[in-house]
This record gives sequence, C-alpha cells and structure tokens, in this order.
Amino acid sequence: METSHTASLIAVESLSASTRLFRFETGGEHLPFIAGQFYRFTFTDATGPFERSYSFSQFDPKLPMSQFELVISAVAGGRATDLLFNAALGLTVQLKGPFGRLILPADDKRCLVLVATSVGVAPFLPMLQSLEAGEHQRFDSVHLLFGVRDPTEVLFQEALLRLRSDASWFKLTVHCSRSQDASMDWQHPGYVTSGLAQLALDPKSDHVLVCGNPKMVDDVYALLRAQHFGPRSVIREKYVFAVQEKAVQGPARSSADEALLQQKMKAYGATPATDPKPLKPV
Repeated sequence: METSHTASLIAVESLSASTRLFRFETGGEHLPFIAGQFYRFTFTDATGPFERSYSFSQFDPKLPMSQFELVISAVAGGRATDLLFNAALGLTVQLKGPFGRLILPADDKRCLVLVATSVGVAPFLPMLQSLEAGEHQRFDSVHLLFGVRDPTEVLFQEALLRLRSDASWFKLTVHCSRSQDASMDWQHPGYVTSGLAQLALDPKSDHVLVCGNPKMVDDVYALLRAQHFGPRSVIREKYVFAVQEKAVQGPARSSADEALLQQKMKAYGATPATDPKPLKPV
C-alpha cells in the first residue's frame, strides 16, 4: 500500500569519486518496503519542487527502522545532483511508496542471480541483508554479477567481500570493462553479460533480477531469452534519465516537445512517466 512520509538528511558518506550514500531519518516513523523496492521523492530547490525515484539501499542490519539510505551517483548538471551533493544536514524531503517488482521471488529456487551495473546494485543491498538473515535457505546459491569500469567503482566492496568469505551460498564476480586487478580472483575483464553466459542456468529452476543502465538490462534479457527464460523468471529495472519524469509543477509541453520526449523514451526502451522505474539524478 502506498504511503507518504517526510524525512530529513542526517548523514552523507562518500563511496567513490562520484557516488555518495545519503542517510535519512523519518523522526521515528517506520517506512514499509520489501527489499528491492523504491520510493518516489519530492525535492525542492530554488526553481521549485521536482521528483526523483530511488531504491532503498540499506545494508546494515543495525540501522534503525526509522532510517533509510540511498546510493546516488553524480550526474554533471543534474538537478538532483546539484541539490543533494551540496545539501546541508537537515534537508527535508517528501517521499511516497513503496513501488517496484524487483524483489525476491516468492517460490524457492535453485539459483538466484543478481545482475547490476554501477548504482544498480543499490536495491540488491537490502536483499543481501535479508538473505544473510536466513532467506538464503530458499536457494541453493546466490550469485551477484557486478559490472563496473574499474575496481575503484566497486561499491560496498568490503561488505561484499566479507559476505563472500563468510557465506558458502554467496558468489561474487565483478566484471571490469576497462581495467582490473588480475591478482583478485573475484575480478574479471569484460561485461556482466560475458559472466552470465558462462553460468549454467535453467529457466525452470533459476531466477534472475537485473538492475542498471538500459543497454545492459536489454543485453542481459536478450541473452536469457535465448536460453528460454521468460518475463516471470527475469525481473528487470532500468535506471534511466530523469528527462522521462513528469514534473511536479510546470508548464504544459507543446506537441513538438511531447513528440521529442516520446522519441527519447523509445530510444531508452522506457514507458511514460507513470511507469515506476528508478531515475538517475539528472
């Protein structure tokens, strides 16, 4: 059920050169969500209110239920980037939700595969927390394929490697498109699709969750479709540009602007703004 809330920014942590973790507090109010879901946020800057959608990304089981975390990468000239990356603690935001189908399957599966690029790993972090707490017993194994440009972009590296070391059911492979450390057996050259192609997956017993940039998501789905996977066993969520969002307030678009927007959405394989998919902070 959709609910509305108010939250305040209480902490900011740098995760990489371009990515930060933002922690918010609701003032004691618990925000309902299933691991993997997201909320729609309304921010206000000097121009006025605007919306973005972000997945909850809390990974720490000790985090109070009244707090949540967002993992956000900076985008040059992005409106949300300009606001959040320069915000003082105490910034107040409005949010409503939860939304999204990118959640753990209801039925037990042989293998659960999580595929992510960049901040697309965010919705998988609460899932890994739930899995470590006992949900992993519903699967023979859980495999995270994480695509980055180089090892400096591996978010939550320490926590992921700790889980890899402690949990026999968890497998981690990081695919680096530009450079990798050959001495690390969990790092591999290339893209997540190359790693996925090497897995002996069965559409009857395995389940795949995919989150990241649109091209990666489409490439992964095409590969899995060739292996006879269908939409029920491959749940996808694309991080797309905020040009697709519907403004909270603002003038109506002209027919020419509307045609251009539809053309851009088609290029990204997206649906209109009413489709609840996370948006990059552009």
